[in-house]
Amino acid sequence: MQKQRVKNSIRASMKDGGAWALMSGFADPYAVPFAMALGAGTMAVGVLRSFPALASSLFQVFNERYVLRMGSCRRALLLTVLIQALSLFVSAGAVFLPGGYGLPLFIAMAVVYAVTGNMSAPPWAVLMGEYIPASKRGDFFGFRSQVVGVVFFAGSFVASQLLGVWEGRGLWGFCLVFACAGVFRLVSLYYLSLMYEPRTRFHMPRAEGGVNFLASLDFRRGRVPALFFSVLVLLFSTYLSAPYFSVYTLRELNCGYTRYMVLMTIGPLMTYVFMRRWGQAADSYGSVKILKAAFLLIPTIPLLWTFSRNFWYLSAVEAYSGVIWGAYLIGMNNFIYESIPAHSRTGYNAFFSFTNGIAQFGGALLGGWLYDRLPHLWGSSFVSLLLISTVLRSLSVVPIFLLVREVRNVRSGGPVELLLFMSGFKPLVR
Repeated sequence: MQKQRVKNSIRASMKDGGAWALMSGFADPYAVPFAMALGAGTMAVGVLRSFPALASSLFQVFNERYVLRMGSCRRALLLTVLIQALSLFVSAGAVFLPGGYGLPLFIAMAVVYAVTGNMSAPPWAVLMGEYIPASKRGDFFGFRSQVVGVVFFAGSFVASQLLGVWEGRGLWGFCLVFACAGVFRLVSLYYLSLMYEPRTRFHMPRAEGGVNFLASLDFRRGRVPALFFSVLVLLFSTYLSAPYFSVYTLRELNCGYTRYMVLMTIGPLMTYVFMRRWGQAADSYGSVKILKAAFLLIPTIPLLWTFSRNFWYLSAVEAYSGVIWGAYLIGMNNFIYESIPAHSRTGYNAFFSFTNGIAQFGGALLGGWLYDRLPHLWGSSFVSLLLISTVLRSLSVVPIFLLVREVRNVRSGGPVELLLFMSGFKPLVR
């Protein structure tokens, strides 16, 4: 009976992933264009991309207590998802407000959207950890991510076409797109409600001892804090430039919505497409090796963006970016499952989101301030910002390479063997 419930939950999680991907494909790539249509300048875009992250970080501190107060990971998950769906409907309503009131409302709803989305991630991850055997996690999450990626790309394409059709008719296109995103999140909510939660409560956080966030920032205390410190540096330097690719693409490259959609979504698509391959590699070669590969290659992404403004070249760079970030995401996912006991996963997933939020807040706010103040290189101050981001990303490799090791026995293999496997020339022998 319990085995059948788990199977049903896994099927429901796949359908939830499809609905979530449609929501994300409709909403996430078009938040900055919507804000710009409402009158946002570069600094306002920085606020849009930084304050939701800060709020999310602060709320993550209370995630374990929230799950304990709800008495169930499933109930905690469903409530946050419902509120996230409502925030999208209210965001769509920003077009009806007069004057300059629409932009503040939209930013406020972006905060709610980000907080609830991040609050839902740890309890969801805990439930999924109870369904999937350790030896299959990388393969399953990779496959699920492939499905999510295809649906995300399709959703984003449809949204770009809707915006193109409604272009020149005010903000009605954005209203329609964000309202549709809210509907998709409600569909996701329905499938999440079908998921089974074990009655043993083994997976629930313990009231007497949650994650010590301050101690976790001390990277001298062990492999987990060392990795999280590397993540903090990497994400801060990434978000220094990441929020402004949209501004650069729309304002300086003058891309239409279709080309903008391609540049903003081909990376996530390739991330999802390669996640299963990265997951299989992580199951076999170990999550730490996959993470080290990602940390070495991520600094090359902003550097490559500085070489040309050609649309096809930048599309290829974004595709490469998506593959590399897929390694990072699957490596972090497996690392937490391998390194953290079940009752602590809610707290450490929350701490990971906390780290991400703090980095995004600091990086995005500083990047917004620098964007209009840095000297122009090759005709744009954004190029200067990309070079700074490249240098800072490179510093993040130090703690992970010096202090982080595998905790389980994995296959030996160097970079060449891993590259051959990812390219499809070397089969995986279990």
